[in-house]
Amino acid sequence: MARGGESRLTPTLVNPLVADARAALLEVGGREATVIAAAIEALPSYPPFQVMVSASQAARPQWAGLVDDLFERPLLKNAKAGLRNALMSTLTGDTLYRNVFFSFADAVILWHYGHTQTRTGSARLDAAYDAMRRLLAGAEHFMEIRPPAEPDIPYFHRLRRIRLTRDNAYPMLRRAGRLLGTVEAELTREKLHPVRGSILTSYVTFSAQVMAMARALRADRDAIDRTDVVKALDGITTLLRTAPAVLAA
Repeated sequence: MARGGESRLTPTLVNPLVADARAALLEVGGREATVIAAAIEALPSYPPFQVMVSASQAARPQWAGLVDDLFERPLLKNAKAGLRNALMSTLTGDTLYRNVFFSFADAVILWHYGHTQTRTGSARLDAAYDAMRRLLAGAEHFMEIRPPAEPDIPYFHRLRRIRLTRDNAYPMLRRAGRLLGTVEAELTREKLHPVRGSILTSYVTFSAQVMAMARALRADRDAIDRTDVVKALDGITTLLRTAPAVLAA
């Protein structure tokens, strides 16, 4: 029993793997990354994120349902036409693969499922499509903007050439993914894959990459920087915490 004046609370124990991953992120991201680290580490306290973690361990159709209609919409059709597969992208020096962009779509579908547990109906696809267009147009203020017209095929030709090698931007993105993976592993108790992490970690990291590249392209730059990555990670973590109904309002 605690004596007078002593706290009855025990100190919070920090998983050393999480602490190491956070330190690695802050090493390359600096003070700018502290907000991102805190946002990532807070995600497990949101029940919808817990649903996303659990669902992402199952086969994709079990949480995504039928999504053919989504991939027939202009944004996804133009992305398919304007981006190459991984092999061709490697041969041509592109930095954005078609499957990376499609992982962005899967991340948004999983976000919707985490909050609603629905995998049928066109309304969920409308909500996912709206969220994708918002995030692509401006990760840092996607809650306030109205989705602009869908990017055309030449847009994706330019997007796929944005470089990732400046200002420690890509290492920062990868280390944010590592932190998310260790946080997720605390929920699943599963051993983290040393290279690719989990499906959810890949989805979130790829989504942030797409949004960072889109931000650099809007600013007429040929490479992403750490600010692009910070804004993109802030955008995707904010989305994960936000109910679709809030975004629709």
